[in-house]
Amino acid sequence: MKRLKSLLTNVLLGSLVLSSVGGPMVNAQEEETETYGSGDRVLEIWSFTNEINTMIEDYYMVNHPDLDYTIEIVNIPTAEFEAKLDPIVGTDAAPDVILLEQNFVKKYVESGLMADLSQFENVTAGSENTLDYVKGIGTSGDGVYYANSFQAAPGAFFYRASIAEDLLGITDPEEMQAKMSDWEGFIETAREIKEASNGEVYMISGIDDLRFAYLGTREQGWVVDGSLVIDPKMDELLDTALLMNEEGLMLDAPPESEAYFGGMSQDEIFGYSLPSWGLHFWLKPNGGEATKGDWRMVEGPSAYFRGGTWLGAMGNSDMLPEASDLLTYITTDPEFLTQWALDTGDIVSDVNVVEEIKGEYSDEFLGGQNHYAAFADLVGNINGDIITEYDQALNVLFVDHALTPYSKGEVDKETAISNFKAQVQNSFPNLIIE
Repeated sequence: MKRLKSLLTNVLLGSLVLSSVGGPMVNAQEEETETYGSGDRVLEIWSFTNEINTMIEDYYMVNHPDLDYTIEIVNIPTAEFEAKLDPIVGTDAAPDVILLEQNFVKKYVESGLMADLSQFENVTAGSENTLDYVKGIGTSGDGVYYANSFQAAPGAFFYRASIAEDLLGITDPEEMQAKMSDWEGFIETAREIKEASNGEVYMISGIDDLRFAYLGTREQGWVVDGSLVIDPKMDELLDTALLMNEEGLMLDAPPESEAYFGGMSQDEIFGYSLPSWGLHFWLKPNGGEATKGDWRMVEGPSAYFRGGTWLGAMGNSDMLPEASDLLTYITTDPEFLTQWALDTGDIVSDVNVVEEIKGEYSDEFLGGQNHYAAFADLVGNINGDIITEYDQALNVLFVDHALTPYSKGEVDKETAISNFKAQVQNSFPNLIIE
């Protein structure tokens, strides 16, 4: 137990010096506070995404007009969220409800400082239809249910239909998927695109179009039984990233940079690996009218997942009944989840809701393709067991000290891995690293 607490303490401390990678564009850009309702008691919510503001204002308050307390939402930029929350977790200064991204949800779930949701019958009854992987990520290693999510985040590959037709002679998504159903086919397709375009079109924008697809198909997470694990998929990722850079098959734009997003409205990038939320919050706003209707979606070389938002309550909150009502509504209420799915296109976590609406979807941005049904089929491939409390920190360290320098040819693989391990050992001295 002492060893576990020590490891968790190092997770909390180590994350303070690392910035967040990934997450939807609706992330808070600067800290701001909004209030809803009018009552002396306050239910304080901290979030890294302003989606919760819309959920409260346009849905929860409409359905709960007579609240006798005030809801206060503090939106904090993702890169600052953990640094602001960590010093006050477990104290009276902590918020009542926290929203947690996939990269750092396990850190707080395993802290033992959140409220056990199983004590609230409304939560447990409501979550009976929640996807198992979603509940699994919100459950600690010793089986305590601490957090739930309103969404699932399966990943896919989105590509330009006009480029596929012009350069590959392909007009059907099924034919496109068959051509790139594994990484060998993916790379060969990239080579064909380069040759047919005289080097003017890249298969992908950068390493994040590879990284998450590999991360999501690992058999083991970063840490198992207190030891660092580098899954073979990470070794494959290094090789693929180097090859695609050396052969000029990807633009090598920095993740989430101006060049990365700019390629969504231009003709030099064939496709992007994105999760379900990436379609609505990244591809549509950045692709705009210039590419509307010209995108299609396929599974790509591997099924994966990326991101997601979990909600939980702090164990020492004096507003737990109110917190549980909010969590129940946002993460399990079928009427809300149905309307949210219809209004936003988000893939929700309730299996019954998904089943009921998936056959009626048609997205004009994807040329009328039913992305909802396609994503619903991919959800079953998600393995939430690979998510650990170390993910936020170790993902950043791997990118900065192994994947990026190796893919650019700046170091050999042995050095890249060695540098990564050294950084992990420095950040988490209690981890076993072989």
